[in-house]
Amino acid sequence: MGGRPVAERSEAAPGQAGDDRPIHIHQDDKPLLEALPLPAEGTFVDPKAKKKAAAEGAGEEPATDPVVARLREAFPDVDFEPVAATADGCPIVTVPVDRWLEVARFLRDDPQLGFDYLSDLCGVDYKDALQVVYQLRGVGHRRRLTVKVNVGKDHPEVPSVVEVWPGAGWHEREAFDMFGIRFRGHPDLRRILMPPWTPDDVFPLRKDFVDRRPKRERKVRPR
Repeated sequence: MGGRPVAERSEAAPGQAGDDRPIHIHQDDKPLLEALPLPAEGTFVDPKAKKKAAAEGAGEEPATDPVVARLREAFPDVDFEPVAATADGCPIVTVPVDRWLEVARFLRDDPQLGFDYLSDLCGVDYKDALQVVYQLRGVGHRRRLTVKVNVGKDHPEVPSVVEVWPGAGWHEREAFDMFGIRFRGHPDLRRILMPPWTPDDVFPLRKDFVDRRPKRERKVRPR
């Protein structure tokens, strides 16, 4: 009554035979849906199967990825291993810390790459070492690149990329605040989440972090 949605069974699209789940179609939308062409035979792809296939290939090096090939061409003396790929095929490279600033400038300025946007930067603690992970994109294209830079815990210092991607300033301060990674050349490297009186050796996201605050008594409201 009154134009409420009704449960109907739709015709199965090619490749979806046997799927008899009800679909809710508003009666006013039926003419529009009936006018839509069905996909051609054999073009239906099960989203679950596609996701499973992508997951099985995750971690494998993209054999002919143009971004990785361009980096190796421009820096034949730099070891970008290990090289891998995300589940959706975007390359992942590892850059030595002493060459990172040089490579970062190239990634932004090279006409074939043009990674002019840093979408994210975060720290990672592997107990015996720290890592900074950079997520790069290009405004004029759809390519993506993940860069990993490893650094020891005894001297966790990485060149700042604020001069390359100005938005890195906030992210680098957070990685410094949470992991104690110092970014050499940062214009204003200070804590951003923790209060300024936090001890210099306290970094909450490190695996060896110990909460030294006195335990507070739990108070339960009387009913």
